[in-house]
Amino acid sequence: MSEFIPGPLGIPLGKQGKTVFRRTKKKIFTYEASDEPMKVKSEKAQNNRLEFGKLVRFSNFVNRSKLIKEVWKRSKLPGTASNRRILKYNHNTFKNYGIDQACHILPKSTYMNKAEVTISESSLRFKFTTVYDQTGYNTIFSEFLPPYKYVCMLHFKDPADPVNEKKVINIMLEELLNTGHLSREGYTSYSFDIPENYFSFIKDYKTILAFPALITMNEYGSPVHWTETGGIYLKGERPPSRQPKEEPAIESPEKSLRIEYN
Repeated sequence: MSEFIPGPLGIPLGKQGKTVFRRTKKKIFTYEASDEPMKVKSEKAQNNRLEFGKLVRFSNFVNRSKLIKEVWKRSKLPGTASNRRILKYNHNTFKNYGIDQACHILPKSTYMNKAEVTISESSLRFKFTTVYDQTGYNTIFSEFLPPYKYVCMLHFKDPADPVNEKKVINIMLEELLNTGHLSREGYTSYSFDIPENYFSFIKDYKTILAFPALITMNEYGSPVHWTETGGIYLKGERPPSRQPKEEPAIESPEKSLRIEYN
């Protein structure tokens, strides 16, 4: 190990080739990076790493959409890379429930009211309304003008057959519509162009989540407005929380028992 004194070009941090720069108490230390991957011995740590990998794959898959990536870049959320923003945005709900209805493929914006998604082996359709029960038409949607990009991500998990090698399937559908307006009275609906029997495997999974969204674009193809609602269970239901149950504290002049989970 050696000590690095910062120069006029700034402070190096992170891994550069086989050298790791780490800052500790205003000093920069360098280490030689090992070629061997870090080995995690405890079963709990291994399970935590596997679980976190599910969120990483979910975030990276969402981030592969050029338009969705641009939406996340335009958000004011912390983080530099768009996939890191997606990961951080969904981390709190993921650590309690995994990938579920509270996850989002777009950052917070206009809420997609009363969204419904229907799926069959050869069709996928979703609808929503711009009319709210208490306040009526949401005038924000008057700014949603074509062209529109209709988006729906499908997340299949919990295979009915335990030996099924495809434990999780993610599908992203995006279709462009250059004309039309959103309904100000009833529902706006859209049916995706699905090949015959494209979703023939829906019977093979116990849990199916849909993440519908709508994005408007300018003449350059950049996102302007978007609306989404999180996830919708098409099959299955929300799992119980993975957070450990907090036990009540027991305190008396003679005894004390307290538990805290972080």
